[in-house]
Parts: sequence; C-alpha cells; structure tokens
Amino acid sequence: MVEMTAARARRERDKLNQRQAILNAAREIAANEGWSAVTTRRVAERIEYTHPTIYEHFESKSALLAELTREGYRLLLAELQTTRAEASGPDQAIHGMAQAYCAFAWAHRELYEVMHGLSGVYIEPEAYRKEGEAVIAEARAAIEAWAKAEGVKTANVNDAVLILWSTLHGIASLALNKQIVGGKKHAAALAARVVDDLLSAWRAAKCV
Repeated sequence: MVEMTAARARRERDKLNQRQAILNAAREIAANEGWSAVTTRRVAERIEYTHPTIYEHFESKSALLAELTREGYRLLLAELQTTRAEASGPDQAIHGMAQAYCAFAWAHRELYEVMHGLSGVYIEPEAYRKEGEAVIAEARAAIEAWAKAEGVKTANVNDAVLILWSTLHGIASLALNKQIVGGKKHAAALAARVVDDLLSAWRAAKCV
C-alpha cells in the first residue's frame, strides 16, 4: 500500500512538472518571438514532447493561454500583497503597489500582454475573472485602508481603483513600447506622481 501511494505521488509530481514545463515553454516562445509564434506544436517541439502530450494537459491553445493569464494575475497579486505588507503605512503601500505594478509589467512582458489582450491575444474574461478580481480586491483594500487612516469617506472605491489601474496600465504599456521619453525610469516617476495627485485630490475632497 505504501509503495502504491508513493508511486501515485510520483506520477502526480511528474504530471505537474510536465504541465509547468509546457507553460514555461509557451512563455519563453512568447518572450522571444511574440504570442503569434506560440502554437501547441511549437511548445511540444521546444520541450521535446509529442504533440498529443500537450493535449493531455490543455485541450487547446486557448486553454493554455487562459492558464497563463491566470498565472500572471496570481504572480501580480503576490507581488502587490508583499509590497503592501512591507509598507510602513497606507500612503506608502499605494505608492509601492503602483511601482510594483509597473515593475511586473516590465519584468514579465509576455504575461502582461496575454493578461491585457495585447499583441493580438484575447482571452475571454470569464476564464480569469476570479484571479483578476483578487488583484482588484487587493487594490481596493489598500485604498480603503488609506481612506480610513486619513478620515476620508469612501463613496465609490471601485471607481477609484479603476482610475488608478487604468492610468498605471497606460503608463506601463507606453513604457513597454518605448513611447515615453526617458524610458522606464521616467515612467516610474510618472506612476509616483499619479499616486501623489490622486491621494492629494481625495484628501482635499475628503472623499474617494
């Protein structure tokens, strides 16, 4: 019985490792050649698997991309949570999370593209809704914590999150495409200014 259990555990580990290898290969191809170059056959060739093996884990290229999208949101969430937890206060938390967001986009360009439908890649929102909403919830919690500390009312935090998110997305995307003079360093400074301006406006209005 013990041997059977150990053998089953090994098979499960091998299966998980195989699945992760497929995901990693797809990311590598996308990072080097763009998402249009990612096909299940190319992925199989890169890791020297048979083509049918890919379909044992993912029923289609779309399913593979959907999982990578979820993986991207999970990684982003972890970085935002770590940044917020290490911040010295609510103000610093929002500043840090804005910088972490941009840094994530620049460090994981291929994931950021698939997460946001860039480079011709589109995934149905329902496929990653849970993971995406978790990221939004973390941003909302950070703004609510800041508002509480400042004695500011929270009339519509959801809109506040969207304003912050869409602005950071614009800055991060423009920097990725080298459309900001001064590059990523200037883009990071712009992200910091966005947070400063938003917090100042909310503080003055005494309402988020």
